[in-house]
Amino acid sequence: MNEKEIIRAAEEAFDMFSQRHNIDVYLEFVNEEEFFQLSSESKIVREEMKEGLPVKVGSLVAHSKDKDTIILCKDVVNLLARNIDFVKALVLHELYHVLYRKMIKEKKINDFIASEERVHGHFMKEFPYYAKLLEF
Repeated sequence: MNEKEIIRAAEEAFDMFSQRHNIDVYLEFVNEEEFFQLSSESKIVREEMKEGLPVKVGSLVAHSKDKDTIILCKDVVNLLARNIDFVKALVLHELYHVLYRKMIKEKKINDFIASEERVHGHFMKEFPYYAKLLEF
């Protein structure tokens, strides 16, 4: 998939999500080296990557005081994605992280694991078809 196709899928996912929730988020593409550098800074990603490249690491969220940004790498998406719906699933997953970011009190691994469980539970309830695409 090229960047335009990925952007279109991300926009469709955002439109679906926006029918239920109101958040502001940006989308940014980075190269593979930068993507894996950002991935390695996440405690939960570091844990999951010990067993190989987890599917949910196809996208990331960068939180800052001013904005939340979903970060994608075209090469990583193409490595993991089976179809456009899979890209939508990745983006929807990240949108839930943005929605629930304030629920993370501390930056400990247990808090991040709880965040993943919370995100997956809400994702499965509201978008079961897409949530199941990220399960293995």
